[in-house]
Amino acid sequence: MTSDLCHVCLQVYRHGDRSPVLAFPNDKNTEDTWPQGFGQLSQEGMRQHHNLGTFLRNRYVTPGFLNASYSRYQIQVWSTDVDRTLMSAQADLSGLYPPSGDQVWNPDIAWQPIPVHTRPVGEDVLLRPMDVPCPKYSKLTEEFKLTDPELKKLEEDNKMLLENLTRWAGWDTPQHVMDVWQTADPLHCEKAHNRTLPAWGTPEVYARLQKLSTFGMFALFSGKERSRLTGGTLLGAMVHNMTQAKDGTLPDSRLRLIMYSAHDTTLAGLHSAMGTVNDLQPPYASCIMVELYREDSGDHTVEVWYRNDSSVPPYQLTVPGCPDPCTYQQFLNATKDAIPADRPKECQLGITDIWTIRES
Repeated sequence: MTSDLCHVCLQVYRHGDRSPVLAFPNDKNTEDTWPQGFGQLSQEGMRQHHNLGTFLRNRYVTPGFLNASYSRYQIQVWSTDVDRTLMSAQADLSGLYPPSGDQVWNPDIAWQPIPVHTRPVGEDVLLRPMDVPCPKYSKLTEEFKLTDPELKKLEEDNKMLLENLTRWAGWDTPQHVMDVWQTADPLHCEKAHNRTLPAWGTPEVYARLQKLSTFGMFALFSGKERSRLTGGTLLGAMVHNMTQAKDGTLPDSRLRLIMYSAHDTTLAGLHSAMGTVNDLQPPYASCIMVELYREDSGDHTVEVWYRNDSSVPPYQLTVPGCPDPCTYQQFLNATKDAIPADRPKECQLGITDIWTIRES
C-alpha cells in the first residue's frame, strides 16, 4: 500500500470474541452463566478490536493518509444495531484515534468518544440483508435446501452424526446441515472460554460440526442471485462510494475512510459477491480492506486486502477478472454482475434500498 496515493479506503470487519448467541437445549452453559448474557462482546473481543484499530492507525495514520488526530470530516463509521458490533467499533476507534493534544478531555483516560452510526436491524440492507424481507431470496434458499447436490451429499454422509446431535443436544426437531450452527456456535464459544464441553463434544465431533456450520454459512450466499441480493448490496454501496471519490462527488471531499462493523455473515457475503471465498469462517476481528488509489498518471486502481490473522500481515485478495494492478474500470467490470441494479425489484418487494453512506 502506498497511502500517499490512496484516495478512499473502506473496511468491513467482524466483531470481536463474544459469548454464544444461544444455547442448545441440553447446554449447561445457560445464558445466566455468561457475564453479560448471550451474544455479548467479551474483554478479549475488546482487546482484539483495540489491536485492529492500532493496526489501522499504523496502516493509514502513520504514513499520513489520515490525520494523526480524529477528524469527523475524514472518517465515517457504520455498525449493525447490535451490542457486540457497536462496542467493537468503539474499541476499534480507541486504537485508531487515541486522544492527543487538545482532544484530551481527561488525562487519566486514553479514549475519546467518536460517533458510530447505525440503522434498525430490519432496515439494514447493507450489513444485515438477510434480516430485511426479500421474498425472492427466501424462495431461492428453500429451493437450495431441497435441490443442492452438495448439501444432499453432506446430509447423507453425516446422517448418523445429525441424528446423534439431535439427541445429544436435546433438540425437539431433527437437525440438518443448515441447523448445525445452533450447536456448533455454543460449543465454539464454550471452548474458547475454557468451559467444559459435554462428553459427546469430542475433538472429532467438534471439528465436524464446525466444518458443517461453516458450509451452512457460505451456503446462505451460494448462487449468483442470492449472492447479489445479500453481499452484492454492500459491494454495490462500496463501489458507489469509490466512484464518488474518483469523480469528486462525495458529499464531503475530505472523507477518506469508511468503516463497517458487522458479522461473519457480512464478510462471508462480501467474499461471495467478490469471488474471494476461501471456505473458512471469518474469525473474530477479521477485516476486509478495499482501497482505491490514484496513480501518478491520474488513473485509479483498486486493491483488496484481508486481515484474518493478527499474527501476520494482511494478504492481498485476487478478485476474478481483476489482475494486479487492477484498474478501477476492471474492478467495476469484474463486479458489476454481482451487484443488484434494483434490489427491491429483484427481491420482488417494493421497498426503498439504501445506497449512500451519508444521511441528512
